[in-house]
Parts: sequence; structure tokens; C-alpha cells
Amino acid sequence: MKFFGLVVLLLILSFILQEFIPVFDWAFGSRLLLVHAVFLAASIAVPFPTMLTMAMATGLAWDARYHIPIYPAEAAMGTFVQSEIPFGFTIFIFGIMGALIQGVRPLFKRGRWELPVFMIGLCTGLGLLLEYLIISFHRGGLETSPELWWKMLMTAMFSSLVSPFLLLLLSRAADRMRYRIRMEGLKRRHTYDGDAL
Repeated sequence: MKFFGLVVLLLILSFILQEFIPVFDWAFGSRLLLVHAVFLAASIAVPFPTMLTMAMATGLAWDARYHIPIYPAEAAMGTFVQSEIPFGFTIFIFGIMGALIQGVRPLFKRGRWELPVFMIGLCTGLGLLLEYLIISFHRGGLETSPELWWKMLMTAMFSSLVSPFLLLLLSRAADRMRYRIRMEGLKRRHTYDGDAL
């Protein structure tokens, strides 16, 4: 229970720190998405139902903070049309990313972090790509400028660079709090008779 409290605290702190992380102009206007990196690192260490709960809470908080409604000039004062990304869609994105990252839990348990670090960057990039495709669909056109792809790539790379520190923190905290990462559903539930072949 203490470990889950630490995960919630890390997610809250990531939302606070995200406000102070600047945009890196030298890296095509990209930035470190700390909330995404913390969510994905925590998703490796928790069971699937807990990850889904985290995805719902994190996505809802992200949309509550960063969702931008559209106010058309010709509309009446105070009315708005639906934004390019619907409110709550980020919950779906976090859920998909968390489900993908759950596949590397056995490696994290064994202390192998190479693939989890890569997957955190990949999932961040895939989440950004999914958002971009939804926005492009809403606008009715797909813009493929090299700067946009570099921006997504650099943002994913920044998430990969910070993820070893997050995984180390979670691993050490799990050891100290005697939290054991369990792999439900990965073991065979049946046994064979010695005589039957």
C-alpha cells in the first residue's frame, strides 16, 4: 500500500514540475513530458487494473489542465465548439500506452531496463503521434513537415533519457517497501500427468 501511495505522490509531483519545464527551442520546440514518463515508469511496476486506474486519473487531470476549447469568433459570447481533441481522449491514450508498457514488466522485475527505457520513449512518441493524427483528421488534412517529426522524436527521446532515473527510484522504493512485482497470468495454470504425452 505504501508503494501505491508513492506512485500517486510521484504523479502529483510530475504535474507540478511539468509547469516549470521549459520548451527546448534548440530541439525543434520539443519538451520533456514528465507526466507521461512518470506514468509509464509506474505502469511497469503496478498490476494491470491499477495501471488502468492510473490512466483514468492521469488522463483526466491532464485534460483538465491542458484541454483547449475552441471559441469561434462568430459564435455567441461564452459558447464553444468541440476541441480538436475531445475531452477525455487522453485517458484512452494513457490506457493504450500503459497496456503496451505492461508487456515489459518481467524484464523490469529481473532488473533488465534496456527495453523498458526504450519502450517509455516509444510509447511517448506513439501517444503524440496518435494525438497528431486525431488533430489532422479533425482539420481534414495531414501536414508532414520535418520539424514536426523531429519535435515528436526529440520529445520521445527526452522521456527515454529521464526514465532510467524513474525506474531506479521505483525499483529501490519497491525493495525498501517490500513491494513485490507479481506477474499474474504469465504462469501456466495447468499441469500435465506424467503418463499422458
